[in-house]
Amino acid sequence: MKVYIIEDDYLKAQKILEFFNASLKDFEISTLESFQSGLRAIQSNPPDLVILDITLPTYDRREGSREGRQRPLGGYDLMRKLLLNKINIPVIVVSQLETFGEGSDQLTFQELTEKCRHEFPHFFRGGVPFRQSDDGWKKSLTDLI
Repeated sequence: MKVYIIEDDYLKAQKILEFFNASLKDFEISTLESFQSGLRAIQSNPPDLVILDITLPTYDRREGSREGRQRPLGGYDLMRKLLLNKINIPVIVVSQLETFGEGSDQLTFQELTEKCRHEFPHFFRGGVPFRQSDDGWKKSLTDLI
């Protein structure tokens, strides 16, 4: 089974990768760091599952190059692109943030999860709150996989 982890936080990506390597050994894992690299990879070589962060930069971070702007709802925007292009690959959101957006547009993690369930019923599997100091996210992720 091929899995893409689309996550710009190196430590969080490593924790998720370690989880797959320790618990779910028959998975081929690739990590991607931005909205653009994730979307390109999905379109050119679709995986069986996507583990997706919500807040992503537009482009991968590279020394001496433009990385684009931070997209507070980059993962949500990526799911909208999947819907638009009729790509129905299962997606699980893993986020350590409790709120997204600002002001009257602000959503809690639970509200965002419900919004995704409603808008992307064909491929959104659910959301997992991630905590560096707590391993509870591992069981939640296993249950959704």
